[in-house]
Amino acid sequence: MRSVPEAPHAASAGGTSREMLKFIATLAVLLASACGTTPDERPVTFEFVTLAVLAPSCGQVQCHSTSSKINGYAFDTLEAARETMNRLSGNKLLNVLTDTGENKMPPDAPMAEEDIALIQAWVDAGRPGLKL
Repeated sequence: MRSVPEAPHAASAGGTSREMLKFIATLAVLLASACGTTPDERPVTFEFVTLAVLAPSCGQVQCHSTSSKINGYAFDTLEAARETMNRLSGNKLLNVLTDTGENKMPPDAPMAEEDIALIQAWVDAGRPGLKL
């Protein structure tokens, strides 16, 4: 059984609206899975892919966040992810997520197959929600 993450407190030292958005996205994903929703029923939209998959997996402070921007990529906010995805092809993103060698991302823990399938569906659908 999955545990529900603790909500960030806006008044605390580390509480920001970005952290609150990450919390809400994570909670939405957990609630959807608790209700018996299959990954195929998740929204195939830029907003959902970014907030529920890319931000928690790739947009960490030490990786591809607006503060670190490793290789110029950031996925921690919708604005940053939109800017990144307008420069990055969907195929390049999928290649690094499915690579089995040294270029695999995230490097420390593979992304769930269901999440990769959702990103693939989003790319196949023409990357809806991303203004090119």
